[in-house]
Amino acid sequence: MNKTRKILISLVGGISLLIAGIAPATAELTGVVKIAQGDNISVVNGGVLTVDVIGQDFTVAPDGAAFSLSWDPSVLSYVSSTVANPPWNASYISEAQVSSGLIDYAFMGITTNGVNAGANFGLASFTFNVLGHPGDVTALALGNDSYDIGFINGETGLNVNYVNSQVQVVPLPAAVWMFGVGFVGMMGGMKR
Repeated sequence: MNKTRKILISLVGGISLLIAGIAPATAELTGVVKIAQGDNISVVNGGVLTVDVIGQDFTVAPDGAAFSLSWDPSVLSYVSSTVANPPWNASYISEAQVSSGLIDYAFMGITTNGVNAGANFGLASFTFNVLGHPGDVTALALGNDSYDIGFINGETGLNVNYVNSQVQVVPLPAAVWMFGVGFVGMMGGMKR
């Protein structure tokens, strides 16, 4: 009985592995809008952070794009934005709510007939001052714009997958502290 049981368990395990091997791999995301610097961004207190928002792997290229961006205003303070040009030659970025950590409407468009952004493109760059202290974390959360325009080609709405980034405030690297201590030591020696 014990031998039959082992064979049955082995058979079930083997079939499970076979099914898992045959199952299709998860598809790559298409129509991705994300922060170019990656999912995890390290910054230091008092520093400046500029992030680039990009579009990747669009199967239908947009000629209009609208999105929102939010963050924790106690960690990041908005300074300015710049729209990628090309491909976009018309734009509007709503800065009315930046003090509360929100750009609810960033719009980019292409006014030249027959031109679109392609499959991979830049959208805009956003610059922040880092206010937070080591250990503070905020998400740079991308999402739909307040008017729900999204990404379009002509009148056609395009599917978009937003990928957010985490911004973590870290201590100054040890090399900076060591340089500072060495520099102060050299200055003390020069005085004598």
